[in-house]
Parts: sequence; structure tokens; C-alpha cells
Amino acid sequence: MPQLILVILAIVLVVWLVWLALALLVRAVALILVGWILLFVGGIAGGVVRGVFLPPSVLAGNTEEIPSIATPDGVVKGRVLGKAPRGHAKYLGWDRAWPVYIPHQAGRDANAVLAAAKRIGLESLASAFAWWVTGVLFSPALVGFALGLWASVLTWYAVMTVLGALVFVGQGTGVVAYRWYDHLARRSIGADLRCVSCYRVTVVPSYRCPGASCSTIHNDVRPGPLGIVHRQCGCGTRIPATVGRAAARLVTVCPFCDTDAPDGSGTRQVLPLPVIGAVSAGKTQFLTSGVVELRDRAEVASGSLTPISPVAEDFLKTSRASVFSGRRVSKTAWEDRPEGIPLVLSHGGAEIEVQIMDAAGENFVGWERSQSLGYIDTASTLLFVLDPLALPEVREQLRRSGEEGAVPLAQGDQEGAYAAVVDRLRAEGVALGPKHLCVVLTKLDILRKVPGTVDRLDPANGASVKGWLREHGGQRLVRRINGDFRNVDYYAVDSLGSREGTDPSHPVQVLDRALRVADRRMAVLPEPESVPAGEARNA
Repeated sequence: MPQLILVILAIVLVVWLVWLALALLVRAVALILVGWILLFVGGIAGGVVRGVFLPPSVLAGNTEEIPSIATPDGVVKGRVLGKAPRGHAKYLGWDRAWPVYIPHQAGRDANAVLAAAKRIGLESLASAFAWWVTGVLFSPALVGFALGLWASVLTWYAVMTVLGALVFVGQGTGVVAYRWYDHLARRSIGADLRCVSCYRVTVVPSYRCPGASCSTIHNDVRPGPLGIVHRQCGCGTRIPATVGRAAARLVTVCPFCDTDAPDGSGTRQVLPLPVIGAVSAGKTQFLTSGVVELRDRAEVASGSLTPISPVAEDFLKTSRASVFSGRRVSKTAWEDRPEGIPLVLSHGGAEIEVQIMDAAGENFVGWERSQSLGYIDTASTLLFVLDPLALPEVREQLRRSGEEGAVPLAQGDQEGAYAAVVDRLRAEGVALGPKHLCVVLTKLDILRKVPGTVDRLDPANGASVKGWLREHGGQRLVRRINGDFRNVDYYAVDSLGSREGTDPSHPVQVLDRALRVADRRMAVLPEPESVPAGEARNA
């Protein structure tokens, strides 16, 4: 019996010890699980906090992952915005400037943050298996840290993606609106840039960076991926991001020949006035007298005629001296590509750039020579200067009157000078119908000294001038002009005498007509009286 009791007590003791061991084990496991849970939660919290501070740390350059920079040189090489821009600058390439932050640099920054999060998270997981004891004990914290870090960074990435998308849409809307505002504002006045050197025409001028040591030319300053309200040149200089605002601060450059253009070019309407005629037809004398009177008329009306290039300043100075002295100007020297004479006429609250294009008569000997005068192709008004004294029927009368040596006569074939331009334009497919032609008979002061030649010539009546030309050997020329152009005016002018601009024989009458055709507000002479049909200048 005692032995049985001892056996039972032994069994009970063993069971109790087993139960105690199991209880202790369960408690130990529970404590470990609770510890792991706390470590896991703490790890997540630490990872979240690390994820919050990771983006600014990466952007500050405090991590191994340094974001690649969308530099101006990268823009030029096509690594940021693509290989080539669309539209105007397609063949010029991207300008050397910093791109807008969103999306170009923002995407690079975000990728660097993701790369840093990936590296740190993987390093955290790898350290959980690096040491048997510490790795097992602290693996929940390390796993939680990695998960918290990734969750934090991915949340940041999602928020930034949504905000970036909203900003991107807003930028796109702003670019379209600002571009159209600038475009329509300039289109409403017919603004463009007509280079006086290469004769090319564009509505999007280039601009030279104003930085002291920078030689960058920005070919397209309109709002876009390089800036909406302004852009930052590669040298750090801020530049306005519209043609209108850039023209007020920067040097304008022709995008085709890189020649500096006058201030304000591309923001005002331009009226090119190409003059056609044979050698010594009187083209320069006609322009000299007309421009001086145009300036005087503008000043009387509280306006101004301002030269905007050195060539224009010299021309106006020489012209005034010639008019005041009563001397005839020298013959224009022959140049294959003569530079235009830009003058800004301000009148009645508006302004227009008048570009006098005075090529020597040698340029009109044949249509091959006139090919270099590309400004004629795009001009809406052409001035054909004709020397009536050189007409065969008039030349003989001039000789008999003893006035043959009073003034040099036009040399060569005057109708050929006209054909040199018109035949080339037709061959190149340029429409002549929409253009306006002013036929100008010069040297009226000498013609009046030839007996019997001007009895039926009335400078105030274009039909009279046209009829006179027909009667004195110009029938074929008039017939051809009628077949080439729908809008033709005829004038007879005295380029040397001193008269009021209201005199119908004053050259300013022709310039005023060209201005009136371009913009009626820019006319400097009183509105001409209406005349019956058949007596108008284009009759």
C-alpha cells in the first residue's frame, strides 16, 4: 500500500511538473509573441517615420541615391524633353534652358526616392538573417521597418503622383491659354518679324540671353516645357516666356540668319515697301522725298517716324539734307542683297513698321538677279517706278526741248525690269492677284518742261496717268499690268520740288496709299475725295 501511494505521488508530481513546464513554456512563448508584435509595430512606426524623412534626405543628397538632374545641356541633347520640339523650332532644336520641375525633374526625384526605399528595406530584411540570435529576436522589428518604410514611401509616391498630375494638367491649361493670348494679341495687329537682312518672315522671333557672359539664343520663348510665365536660361538668367514680354526686354534675333533685329521686332505690324524699277528710274529720289514728308506729316499729327537701325538713321539723315538743299540724291549702289530700311510710324495710338526696300536697278536686269530679293515674294504692296522720260516717244521730245541733260534717264528696258520680278513670282507660284501694285511715273518736274507732253496728265487722277502712259508708248506694259494684278494705282510724282504733301504729285501720296491699304488708321493725309467709277486710280 505505501508503495502504491508513492507511485501515485510520483505520477502526480511528474504531471504537475509537466503542467508547470508547459505553463512556463506557454507564458514564455506568449511573452515572445507579444514582444515580437511590439517589435513589429515599433518597426512599422520606425519605417513610417523613416519614410517620411527619406524624400527630403534623398533630395538633399544625404543618401547613396542621388537624383539625376534634368540639365539645360540634357534638354539640348534630347535627353529630357525628347529628340526634337514640334512646330516652329522643329529644325532648331530645344533651347538651352531649365525645364519645368513637374514632370521632368519631379520624375527623376521620385525614382531616386523609390530606389533609396528599396535599398534600405532590402538591407533591413537581409540583416534579419545575418545573425542567428539577434536576427531571430529582432526580425519582426526589421521586417516591420521595411514594410513601414515601403508603405510610407509608396503613399508619398501616390500622393505626389496625384498632386503632380493635377499640377501638370494646370500647367498644360496655363500653357495653352497663355500661348493663345500672346498669339491672338499679336495676330490682331498682324505682328510678325521680317528680317531686313535675309528677308525671311516669322511670327516667332528668337531672343538673345541678356546674361553678361552668355551667348545663348532662345529660338522659342513661348510658354511650354521650359517655362510658363518665365524660363531660366542655362546661365541662370530669368527670361519672359512670351514674345510680347521678351521683345520689351531682350535683343530680338532673326531665327534664320541670327542677325540682331530692331527693338520690338515681332510685336508690331510690318509693311514692306519694295521698289522695282530700272537703273536711274528715280527710285531713291522718290523714296527720299516721300519719307521726309511722311515724317513731317506724322509729327504734325502728334505722331513720329523713327528709324530703328543704323542704315535707317543714315537714310533719313541723308534724305532730309537732300530735300532741304534741293539736290538730287546719288544713285543707289548695287548690292546683291541690300539691307532694308526699317522705320516705325506711330500715329493715332497705333504703330506700324515700314520697311523700305530700295534695291538698285541692276537687281532687275533679269529675273535671275531678282531671285535674291526674297522680300518681294511676301510683300502685299509693290511700287513700280517708271521713268516717263525714257519712253521712246518722250525721249525724242525731251531732246528737242533741250532738257535731255537735266537729269539722268532710266537705262535699259523698263518693261524688262517689271518682267524680271513678275515672271519670277509667277514661276515660283506666288499669287499676284492679292498683291497691290502702285505704278509711279517719276520726274514730273522735268516732264512738265517738255512742250505738249503733259497737257492731258493730271496727277490727281490715276485714270489720267494710266491713259497718258498708254498714249506715250506704254500700251503693252499697261495691258500686261492689267493681266497680272487686280489692284493697281497710277501716280505721277515730282520728287524734287518743295510742295505740301497734299499736292497730288508729291511722292508721299504713294506712301500714304500703301499705309491706307495696310491699316487705314496709319494714313497721314486727309481721306481722298470719292471719284466717279472709271476715274479712280486703279481704273
